[in-house]
Amino acid sequence: MLSSHSQCSHWRGQTTSSSCSLTARRQWANRRRRIVQATAKAPLDIAGALKRGRAAADVGRIQVAIAEFLRVQRYAATHPEVPEALRLPASAAFASVDKLYQQEELLVPAAVRRGGSLILQEPNGVGRRCQRSMALSQVAANMSQAAGATPAQTQEVAARCEDWLIGGQVPRIDCSSPEGFQSALNLVQQRVPVVMEKLDLMPRTRLWDVDYLEKNTTEWPGLNVLRSSGDDNRYLYYVPEQQDRDMSAFQGAPRHASREFRSSFEDFLEMAKQDPKSKYYLQAPLVLRDPQEDGSIKEEWSKGLTSRLRKDVEQDVNWQRLKSIEAAGRFGEWSRSQLFVGPGQSLSPVHYDQYDNIYLQVSGKKTFIIFDPGAAEGLYPFPLCHPYDEYGMVDLQNVDHDLFPQARQTLTGRGAVAQLNPQDVLYIPTHWWHHVCGEAEPGAWSISVNFWYSIFRVLFEAPHPFPCHLELEFARHLELLMSDCAGSSHVGKMVSDLHEDLLDDADPSTMDEASLSSRNYILYRLAKLLGADQVKPFLCQYFPKERFRRGSVLSALEASDPKQRSNANAKAKKKK
Repeated sequence: MLSSHSQCSHWRGQTTSSSCSLTARRQWANRRRRIVQATAKAPLDIAGALKRGRAAADVGRIQVAIAEFLRVQRYAATHPEVPEALRLPASAAFASVDKLYQQEELLVPAAVRRGGSLILQEPNGVGRRCQRSMALSQVAANMSQAAGATPAQTQEVAARCEDWLIGGQVPRIDCSSPEGFQSALNLVQQRVPVVMEKLDLMPRTRLWDVDYLEKNTTEWPGLNVLRSSGDDNRYLYYVPEQQDRDMSAFQGAPRHASREFRSSFEDFLEMAKQDPKSKYYLQAPLVLRDPQEDGSIKEEWSKGLTSRLRKDVEQDVNWQRLKSIEAAGRFGEWSRSQLFVGPGQSLSPVHYDQYDNIYLQVSGKKTFIIFDPGAAEGLYPFPLCHPYDEYGMVDLQNVDHDLFPQARQTLTGRGAVAQLNPQDVLYIPTHWWHHVCGEAEPGAWSISVNFWYSIFRVLFEAPHPFPCHLELEFARHLELLMSDCAGSSHVGKMVSDLHEDLLDDADPSTMDEASLSSRNYILYRLAKLLGADQVKPFLCQYFPKERFRRGSVLSALEASDPKQRSNANAKAKKKK
């Protein structure tokens, strides 16, 4: 084993007994000769790296030794030409690192022990990854003959995004028959988005127009409203403080598009009438449900609801069908429901939620452009310490290919369209990206309501290998660990160093040791959970350097900000 004091003798190139037979000595000499011959053909001197690692451990430079052994294991896993004679000592080196982390608790970053951390998940066998999800367009094609499947809609897509992003449509299923509903449940079971027609989930929502909602809400001024200036009509949540993380790196980051405030429903409608230059969008929780330690659920219903509207949400629901959907998707607890009342031509830019989402369109229409969780590689999520966490930095209306060079290559045709008509229900699996455009007739509103389901329990029972949505959550946990260990301002530096660590010619003895212990642990857990051959692909997919370059982050979404466009146009005119 590798310890802070000594190494196993087979890593020193020594035998453990002076009474070894001549045959054994010859076998060892032949093995050493094969290793030297193989090393001469390999770009990385594996035997030399192992020797340097042992030497570093002997003088107490444990982190340098770990970095050498992890590098050897990754190289052997990603280069098929490496012979078995070299793979065996590489595997032994990783086994020693594995044992060391299990025995020496002080080497494990304390910050990793957050509740529900996927980093601490123990793999089921060897590390490996799930295969990438089938494209939604292919799923829809495969489902075209299923019971209840309806033809793809052909009307013009009001998506507010560049055309090359769209590759097909989300499957649509007519759920009016038992066979059709079962087809929809089959997709939910596969954690695939699906539009469910004629589900009849909340019958009384057919009465929900703004007059009905105004009549059945109170004067409580605590409903959440977003206001967008000018013609932009975009809405993003800006959260400058989070209790569970350091947010100092992007304190005071520019706010784009909308502002938030609180209002009663009546005042919300009145402001929309009195301020035609702005656009108003109510996005208000109806109920929050918090599981307690004794297994009960603490419910907090909005003070803005009358008993009639609460009954619409709590009782007048087709619970049999909703429970069937919950069971098929193995959802966590119903966590919250939210009311959405927005204007036509509204846009909620591409983002993901950490909830499974059952989304009912009540009136008006909505168009969703949906991407699988792995599309993060081209959507470039804002850093977790940014107020726009969970949004993509890429503006799908004006993609900046200089700032985000992987966007075109990874997103072309990857988006799928889901067009919702009144009473359609959309299932959005947790961590699936969605870009949402509201539609309504002039003077009318687009109204929706949803059920969000917590994934917290799932984190403690996570399957291995991680399905695609949990890979994105795993990446979040790694980023939080980096921030906890180095501070949010230094996450970008740590990411850059991790990419340097992955180079074949990296020299651990000259690496920046300030964060080496944290980086080693991250690379070790990646190899343990995903496989050594997947460490680099995973980091490139979820942690491209561009994601953390301050200029890229602060410039994200500028092209769609009316004030920024106006300033840019003014500067351009002055130059002329």
